[in-house]
Amino acid sequence: LMRSSGEALREVKNGNIDLVYFLLGADYYLQNLIISEISKVIFNDIKEDKTFLLPDDMKSEDIIDRITQSDLFSTKKLLVLRNPGNLRNKARSDFLSYCKNPMANICLIIIEDEFSDRKSITKELKKINNTVSVQTPFPSEMKKWTRFMLSEKQLTFQDSIIDIIVEVAGDSLFHIENEIEKISLNIKDGEEITIDFINQSSGWRMQYKRWQFFQALGKRDLDRSLILGLSLLNQGNSMISLMYPLTAFFQELLFKKKSSGTLPIKNSYIPLPPSVIKQFPQIANRFNQEEIEYALTILGKIDQRLKTTRLSDEALFTNFLFSVLQANG
Repeated sequence: LMRSSGEALREVKNGNIDLVYFLLGADYYLQNLIISEISKVIFNDIKEDKTFLLPDDMKSEDIIDRITQSDLFSTKKLLVLRNPGNLRNKARSDFLSYCKNPMANICLIIIEDEFSDRKSITKELKKINNTVSVQTPFPSEMKKWTRFMLSEKQLTFQDSIIDIIVEVAGDSLFHIENEIEKISLNIKDGEEITIDFINQSSGWRMQYKRWQFFQALGKRDLDRSLILGLSLLNQGNSMISLMYPLTAFFQELLFKKKSSGTLPIKNSYIPLPPSVIKQFPQIANRFNQEEIEYALTILGKIDQRLKTTRLSDEALFTNFLFSVLQANG
């Protein structure tokens, strides 16, 4: 049985704590929120005893010892274990045995970032434990979480702000939380967050422009891509800072072309606005595979040139757009 983060959090806030949780998904905001809410309930008025266990850094046997160690005073403990798939051999079976029969004074939170993970230990853990989805929610849910975060910070805001925040930062709740944190640091007490406020905030203006640029690029609109791209460069972006998202854009298109819908969507972070990511299937239809591979080749050459040439960023960028969008444009 897979529960949503919201369901799990409601249970926790009502004081119902399970001894073992299995969190599946890579949204760090949800992971951290669940860990912190469980911690508040367990250590209500006593000193917090929380330990992170990482199989990448520790021996599997040491991890099992930490989990199964009983102490004389049965003090409450919260243990957080990441990447259970890295536990080896006997440690793995001891770990699964512990999950079936956990100790009453320990709350164990197990986290697997890969939501569609197929490792045998993940299948076993799903059978034994309360599994909670901590993958980035769908856009409709995103808006609810954004409203929740703004309210938690006791910020007053126009409703239209939620759409803008989700548009610009909605690839993960972790990203949205960072943006809301920035807003709360820049706004005066009691001041309402409006569209004007967002437009005057330079970081936001930049992100919004970047979003518009990738929208235009995805539509093969050469004139608009050129205007928006050059305006990004004038606002302090360098060609180097655009290389990473541009390369990701065309690599993702190539992935879509080659998989033609057969491969699962990758769950890894893509440094692009969420609304652009959602449109990848349509964008991929506007470019053929040769063009996408050609764009990636040119980006590789620009990468070399950035290290060796005196050509301006504007010249490199303009040259890139003309080469790619005029191929069949």
